[in-house]
Amino acid sequence: MKIKKFQKNIGLLMIIIIISKLFGMFRDVVLANYYGTSNISDAYLIASSVPTLLFYFIGHALSTAYIPMYNKVKKEKGISAANKYTSNIINISLLICTGIIVLLLIFPTQIVKLFAVGFDNETAALASRFIRYSALSLYFMVLVNVGNGFLQINDNFIVPAAISIPQNLAIIATIVLSTTLGIMTMGWGILAAKILEFLLILPFIKMNEYKHSAVIDIQDQSVRETLYVVVPIIIGVGVSQIDNAISKSIASTISEGAISALSYASIINTAVQEVLVTGVVTVLFADSAAHVANNEYEKVKHKLSKTIDGMMLLLIPASIGAIILAEPIVTVFFSRGNFNKQSIEMTSAALQLFSIGMVFISVRNSLIKVFYAYKDTKTPTITSVSVIIVNIILSLIFSKMLGVQGVALANSSVAIIHCLTLYFLLKHKIGDFNTIKTLKNSSKALIAGIIMGAIVYVMNHFIMPNNMVASIMVTVPLGMAVYALTVIALKSEPALDVCKRVKSILKK
Repeated sequence: MKIKKFQKNIGLLMIIIIISKLFGMFRDVVLANYYGTSNISDAYLIASSVPTLLFYFIGHALSTAYIPMYNKVKKEKGISAANKYTSNIINISLLICTGIIVLLLIFPTQIVKLFAVGFDNETAALASRFIRYSALSLYFMVLVNVGNGFLQINDNFIVPAAISIPQNLAIIATIVLSTTLGIMTMGWGILAAKILEFLLILPFIKMNEYKHSAVIDIQDQSVRETLYVVVPIIIGVGVSQIDNAISKSIASTISEGAISALSYASIINTAVQEVLVTGVVTVLFADSAAHVANNEYEKVKHKLSKTIDGMMLLLIPASIGAIILAEPIVTVFFSRGNFNKQSIEMTSAALQLFSIGMVFISVRNSLIKVFYAYKDTKTPTITSVSVIIVNIILSLIFSKMLGVQGVALANSSVAIIHCLTLYFLLKHKIGDFNTIKTLKNSSKALIAGIIMGAIVYVMNHFIMPNNMVASIMVTVPLGMAVYALTVIALKSEPALDVCKRVKSILKK
């Protein structure tokens, strides 16, 4: 993919992701409005995360290995063989999912206790019912995930990013309806949202000449290569999800509503990352896989370097801003209905500490995708398994000292360790990808971010401390303007590149 097309895809994706995340944030606002940080919201959030966790063991791992292998099969054997390979992967995945769904339906209470050891019997029973209602969503998660990979291979990044909009609308509708039809309506909503995603993506898959076939052949060489690559991904990605589950489980022992506070803070933190960098990472992976298949290794390093520099430019000020404006942000988004002052305090404190790791999580995810593009799944797996042990230890220590904030601090600390480890390992594997330049650009972004942060802090705490909405509306644009002018004055290369593109667009 040429640089201009690469940048165009990222630009369109960022717009779609911003819209999608606004709907996602509204979904979480609705949940917080009706159920606050209660045992109902705790049970719902755990129940909705369990299928996702189990899905990551299979669906995400297969789709990650699927893209590089599809490119290889298509190049060597043609489109028909690539379609047959896709059908085989989907059918094997659905077969595995059947076994997992049976376990969810038979042992939901035991599964809940694994993910939330601090739940009382009433909350655990409620979460178990939610799980039973939503178990079949696993089938549709797999179909959508592999389908997204197929569309990305065919340079369609917009549809995979946009389908979360109707999904969130479905969930919002069921949360609202649950107040009159009963809370179990939310369990059906999880399933309905995934079915809707699949139905919306299906026409676009067919438009790209895909024809599904009823083939299950584990002995197929391409499938065996994929499974060989998938096993470390399943372990690595599964460990990451288990890491999140353990954090929630530890939070469940702190206080009622701790899981919800942690989840709401994580939602805001993740939303910022997804809006700013998810499109970049998605296109980078698909593009890198194609370059590796064509032995174009220098192009991979060049785009990775540009990607990291761009992330630093965007995420350093976002991280500093989220730390300083955590309380106004949480108040504006969630402070209504049953989301009370205690909920604001718990969520704001967690958000501040989550935000410390924002930059490192995003860069880490990019590095992992490049490892996957090179079909090296062992390195990310080994490092993921190692850091989860560190995270458990730090979460137990910090939670005793800081409560729910300690879990967030442990998460950020581990993200920093993991990111730096992967950076040096990838550098050793593929060679240097402009480390010195990245350090210079990151230093300029940090200096500009500190100047911005000082001004935002003064505005928020001394000039308009009692008006949260006004604080956000005034300080955010002001901070962005200060930051932009400062990085340009410091001659940050990524910032100057943006200026050149804007001037080019204006001239046209």
